[in-house]
Amino acid sequence: MNFPTGLTPVRDLYRIIVVLLLNGCIGLFAQPGYCGATEGDPLAVNSRFQRTVQVLQRSSGEMQAVFATAALNELAEVYMAEADLARKQTGPAAQSPKVMRWARAVDQYANQLSLVLADIELGLPVELHERAEQAVSVTVGGRSVILSHPRADQQSAFEQRVLLDFCATENCKQLTARIEAAQPIPVTATQVRPQWTFTESGPVCSHEGIRVRFGSDRHLGRYRATCEQLLQEAYALATEIAWQQRHAVAVDWDKLIISATPGRPEHVVRLNKAGDSILITLPLIYASPNLLAHIKPWLQSRFSSTKSAVIELDARQYGWEGKAGLQRD
Repeated sequence: MNFPTGLTPVRDLYRIIVVLLLNGCIGLFAQPGYCGATEGDPLAVNSRFQRTVQVLQRSSGEMQAVFATAALNELAEVYMAEADLARKQTGPAAQSPKVMRWARAVDQYANQLSLVLADIELGLPVELHERAEQAVSVTVGGRSVILSHPRADQQSAFEQRVLLDFCATENCKQLTARIEAAQPIPVTATQVRPQWTFTESGPVCSHEGIRVRFGSDRHLGRYRATCEQLLQEAYALATEIAWQQRHAVAVDWDKLIISATPGRPEHVVRLNKAGDSILITLPLIYASPNLLAHIKPWLQSRFSSTKSAVIELDARQYGWEGKAGLQRD
């Protein structure tokens, strides 16, 4: 189930949450398989999140409880943040009765999630369910909760944070590892030292297939920092993509998209239409229009048996030589 992607109109999200509370999707009288979705619907395309759930459905109740705890803790944090965001809005609209009712409803929903978490700690039975439209739900002692972010465009980031939390304590590689031999993961250099050359048209920094050309050497110190930041982010992204591929995540190279996460420093890199994503901090790549698309050949070549691609980037194209620096809303 997808919620609206923004805070307006707030009445829509408020109505959805109230319906969830009244209709038993979360509450004392909730029943497994409720909420208008049918059990056992085949999923045409499965993300790593969904495949993890599918494996966990056949695992012990203890493992399902660990996953459910990670998911519900993250979901409760998300809804509390949404309520705080509504209260922090400025202007007359922020004090409207509808906004305040919506904030109270979200708080109520978050409190219900805390009760479900308490039931897990008490040892009540936990089950994971797959529902229609690739939705996943958790049932604890007869109480069901759909694992859905209130902003549809942040669902992938939510799922990735749940996986990061869960995989920090459990061996996720065994759950979703490839059957066939995997490609080796490139090592992310902790400190990249690019090579610098100085030409008549300006300085050039380069390192293992990435070349960045600057128009002048007036701000060489800043250019050095920019180049090193780019290389660090590119190598970190390459490593994360390799890790995802080792867990049988297919990368649609023509569909890579980067977006911000509201109120958080991380960025989401969407890998495919199934919703698999990487949660990683890439301020330079995000703030530089079309940069992700331009470094894609280099990223892609890191996972092939062919020679690594060589790409050349013009710093002026991305605004790296301007006074304004890197700004992107």
